[in-house]
Amino acid sequence: MTSHMRYVFVTMFIQIVVFHVTAQDPPTTLQEFAPHVSATCKAGTMNIKVKFDGAYTGAVHARDYRTSSCMAMGDGSDAIAFSLNLLAKQGSTDYCGVLVSNRSEERSIQLAVRVHKTLELADDKFYVITCGKSGFGRDDNAHVILKFLEDERRVRETVQGREYRIRAEFTKPNGTHGIRVGNCFAFDRKNLSIPLIDERGCPTDPNIITRFIPASEGNYAEALLFSMFRFPDESEVHLQCDVIQCNGRCIDDEDCSQIALAGAGGFTKGSGGRKVGPNEEGSSIAGTTVFVVDPEKAPRK
Repeated sequence: MTSHMRYVFVTMFIQIVVFHVTAQDPPTTLQEFAPHVSATCKAGTMNIKVKFDGAYTGAVHARDYRTSSCMAMGDGSDAIAFSLNLLAKQGSTDYCGVLVSNRSEERSIQLAVRVHKTLELADDKFYVITCGKSGFGRDDNAHVILKFLEDERRVRETVQGREYRIRAEFTKPNGTHGIRVGNCFAFDRKNLSIPLIDERGCPTDPNIITRFIPASEGNYAEALLFSMFRFPDESEVHLQCDVIQCNGRCIDDEDCSQIALAGAGGFTKGSGGRKVGPNEEGSSIAGTTVFVVDPEKAPRK
């Protein structure tokens, strides 16, 4: 065999191998990080459970408290569970930054669900968990995500004053479920918060945001945020909503022109001023974080 023929043979062999590898191993799509958070409170203890779509090796902790009493590490399974002491005094080893409402005496924490054990990444999720307001979900697979959209493109960096659409979406739609969104609020690292959507699904201020309108296929709902805002001295805005899953299209006959008789609260059956639909199956907490930049520092569209 001449050197030219050997070169042609080797080249053809390499091409065949490359084609075989490409055909057998197509690039995989990165899965959305969509934790499913639930919590129960009993006898001064908050029991937290977080489920994931796959193996989890990150860290879940009370925000700003990475101590052993306030944190749990993923071990590669698809769920993580731990408990926090709600009655610990500030300065004690098991204090985790629990906030107590002066009005209702409800206890709540900011929970960080990290993608990585030590790094802080843009996909990390933050939630405010309040005793008695974690939902009544029966379907642990109803993972939902929140995202900001601009010109049909997801954005993680927003510009103050610009208009955005906010989408709540099931990560595993099955075509038989409807969606309903309510109890949305924005908060910052210092636990400053503003309500946006009440438990009925109605905007607290129609000049800031619309109600969430479900898509015809039922796997997501969108609201229009007229003008992006920020908190004083903060570049991050966290958004959290309760997302209800229904068997079929969610029944939504709330009249948002009527003033709610009860304040915003969790989606708990039979409480507050919200009508509970007969086909509701469960509720999940969805959250997202965006960075807000000043208009003069923002790139042009």
